[in-house]
Amino acid sequence: MKPFLLSYVSAIPLQLMKWAFLLGQETQSHGGKTFYQFIPYRYGPYSFTLNRETDTLVRNGFMEKAADRLWQLTTLGKEQEVKLPKTIAQDITAVTQQYGNFSGSALIDTVYANYPWFTVNSDLPRQRREQRPVADQAIYTAGYEGKTVDEFLNLLMRSGIRRLIDVRYNPISRRYGFHKSTLKRLCNALDIDYQHLPGLGIPGSARANLSSTDSYVALFKEYRCGLSDRWDDLHRAMSLLKSEPSVLVCMEANPECCHRTVLAQHLIDMMELSIKHLGS
Repeated sequence: MKPFLLSYVSAIPLQLMKWAFLLGQETQSHGGKTFYQFIPYRYGPYSFTLNRETDTLVRNGFMEKAADRLWQLTTLGKEQEVKLPKTIAQDITAVTQQYGNFSGSALIDTVYANYPWFTVNSDLPRQRREQRPVADQAIYTAGYEGKTVDEFLNLLMRSGIRRLIDVRYNPISRRYGFHKSTLKRLCNALDIDYQHLPGLGIPGSARANLSSTDSYVALFKEYRCGLSDRWDDLHRAMSLLKSEPSVLVCMEANPECCHRTVLAQHLIDMMELSIKHLGS
């Protein structure tokens, strides 16, 4: 839990979300190295991770939602010792001094004017929406390792991706947002189609003892040979790739250490498309 959330006494949810975004964008500290990332959502920049952590604070009794829709610290929350680096504390003060008196509507207008990318999913009819990009047809791949779910989904949106094809054998993750059910829900909220093709994954037991380049080579050779027996899954993947700009997704950040690259190389022989690795 980031102590940033306990440094505010009260705010409506929209204000807190926009203040956090502006802290990350307009200050020298950017909120710190592990601060929240944001995606374009219904009313501008939004962080699924920040929203989840706020809900956790409410559930654990550190914050509460008052009748006037304010998020405010409870007595327990006020008793917590908040330790922030001096530069971050100063930047929080600067953001609240500059934008603290802005209404929700004024905050949205200011952010949209200065950061037009975050208008692409706007629900507000008064705002001119930026055109959401659409990727050229190719076999895209991406790994979420080291990224928050907001950062990862923003990468897909900026790249023009409209469909996420999850090729993990067992799509669970301790990292928030990447468990199958959560990832599917968040994708759907951003108009990204989610599809899971477990038949194109590699069981975790087969990856348990990977410790050298030779072990990776042997695993991927075995996987490549086995793809010829997975025609139904391959046919499904090709159909999905052809109908929408789609990305093959697994965990590993380095595409050379992930079976998605072997899969993509196998598919280009049947589809005559190029491979593009996002975020690498």
